[in-house]
Amino acid sequence: MSLRVRNDAATAVRAGLHHILFADALPEVPEALDAYLQSLRPIPSPRRVNGHLSASAKRGQRLFFSARTGCADCHPPPLFTDLAAYDVGTAGDYDRPSDRFDTPTLVELWRTAPYLHHGSAATLREVLTTKNPNDRHGTTSHLTPREIDDLVEYLSSL
Repeated sequence: MSLRVRNDAATAVRAGLHHILFADALPEVPEALDAYLQSLRPIPSPRRVNGHLSASAKRGQRLFFSARTGCADCHPPPLFTDLAAYDVGTAGDYDRPSDRFDTPTLVELWRTAPYLHHGSAATLREVLTTKNPNDRHGTTSHLTPREIDDLVEYLSSL
């Protein structure tokens, strides 16, 4: 789905059953898988303090939604993705120059490292700093180290 081969999860489930499992399943099987996938809910971040944002995460939240960073332009709530694809300057040796990459959801970001489409960023700090030389993952080059820490804390709390 990240390459937009399938339009939605239901189509991907059916294609997976057929092309990966080589199964001609009864209609109830993909319908049950659809229902299961739709029932999943995010796990709350362990970075939250009694279920709430820490002081640092609150500062990071303000940065996230500010025009100074533009983070929420591509990662708007509630999905924290705009479901669009962009050239964010992370194409590698095996990517085509024309490749665009889906804007990932930031929900449960705390548990999905490594980051970027090829896993080249081990930490969120790297995504915002060393892997963001032209401010294509949000405008972060002007942020102070503390502001980067706050933004990472907010992202880790989603």
